[in-house]
Amino acid sequence: MSPRADGVDARDTLVVVGGHALDRVDADGIAQAAVRLDDAAGALRTAAAGCSAASADLEGSVWAPVPFGAAGPAEPAVRLRAASLAGDVARRLHERAAACALTGERLLRAAGLYVHAESAAERAVGGVAAGTAAASGFLLAAPALPRVLRFTGLLGPGVLGGFVALAPRAVASWSDELVAGLGLGVSAGAPVRSGLDLSVTGGARVLGSVVQELLGRTEVRVLETPPDAHFASGRPRWADVPSSTVDEALARTADLYPWGSGVPGRPAPGPPAGTLAVERVEHADGTVSWTLLIPGTQGLVSAQHPFDGVTDLDLMAERAAEVTAAASEALAQAGAAPGEPVVLVGHSLGGIAAMALASSPAFLERHRLGGVVTAGSPTATFAAPPGVPVLHLENDEELVSSLDGRSAAENPATVDRVTVGRALGESSHPADVAASGGVAAAHGMATHLRTLALARTSGSAQVGGVVDRVERLLAGERSTTRFYAARRTSPDDLPHPGPVVMAPGEGPVSPSSGRTVR
Repeated sequence: MSPRADGVDARDTLVVVGGHALDRVDADGIAQAAVRLDDAAGALRTAAAGCSAASADLEGSVWAPVPFGAAGPAEPAVRLRAASLAGDVARRLHERAAACALTGERLLRAAGLYVHAESAAERAVGGVAAGTAAASGFLLAAPALPRVLRFTGLLGPGVLGGFVALAPRAVASWSDELVAGLGLGVSAGAPVRSGLDLSVTGGARVLGSVVQELLGRTEVRVLETPPDAHFASGRPRWADVPSSTVDEALARTADLYPWGSGVPGRPAPGPPAGTLAVERVEHADGTVSWTLLIPGTQGLVSAQHPFDGVTDLDLMAERAAEVTAAASEALAQAGAAPGEPVVLVGHSLGGIAAMALASSPAFLERHRLGGVVTAGSPTATFAAPPGVPVLHLENDEELVSSLDGRSAAENPATVDRVTVGRALGESSHPADVAASGGVAAAHGMATHLRTLALARTSGSAQVGGVVDRVERLLAGERSTTRFYAARRTSPDDLPHPGPVVMAPGEGPVSPSSGRTVR
């Protein structure tokens, strides 16, 4: 990542929230230091200007015309050399002034005076956007909602995706306010369905309940899928090697998409849609840890697997979902013991599922949670257990991570939970600037991996602390990865219904929810 010619580095677009507080950091003191650096930059510019003027005067005195009969300037060679030295000093002073100014700006960012401030214009537009969205959401939740949803289903992901692809740069700064307003409007328009929860969660409950009525009840089965027989390109080359790093674990999660990860240099294994992976890691001390890799949405509505928009609504509504049920079942089939730590890694829908599991008392009773890593996932409404390292990667232009109605800077921040956010359009990296123009590219794993790389090289103690704790469980002497396919099945096709799955933090799921697992 090379800095731009104007001195702006891509790392300056990072917003890091959460993590251990830095004991010696004094925001006011840093701001004062930044002011002193700015003053120093001004003094250096003045000195540089003086040196430039002296250089010009010295050079001019050598070549100035001498009146007839008068003595010329003594030692012209010495004066020329002095003029050259003065010019060189002027250039160096200008460079030092620029360095001081840049360092002062970075100190202001580090103190939070830059990245956590919103302009008055953005506040005004954000408020208007939220209000307009709330009104629209109220109308959307009217009795005509089923017809609206049917029409949306007929449009399909291609048409809607083409429309959304035009939006990132235009609405990125206010996408969280828009979603929050829509959530308020939808939940207020159907208070019974929302459970009087006037938020994004309540709005998701309204939409999810209507979708369930339209589509009917389904159940999910989890089947082990040998990659040699079911993957288009056979067994992934990494299947018997520990992921070791957060970067590699995220890339492997994206490899589980049927079309591949989109990360340069990684071949597409071509697994069936709805596939997740469980990695068993053996450590040098004889202990065992587990890594659960959960990819994201693979269709608007699917009759074959639960990785679709229906599950997205269930997860955002904080209700039992088929993907979380399938993930728990996959861990059980793989043999994860209660005392062995589990790291949950998810992209998009997979990240929501990871946080839903992390906040589920039922899941935490069965498994020891070792860490959570999400990329491009709206996770702000979920709680994380204290003492568990959690890392979220987000960016403004993807629009997906703000579907919880909160920006990256508004995510829950604790000593254990860190969010890294970015504005891709302000980056110096050409790939980031290109990705900022479309949701698919901004949301893709390659973009999130660049964000993680920038966070690593920035030297952030908060990011480093969380990543180090997670990677202790990812790295080991050897590993074995098993793959599982989650399949939707009509209840009529299953002779013996499976056990009811517990929703995160809730009681037993009603039979009408259809969220059961075999």
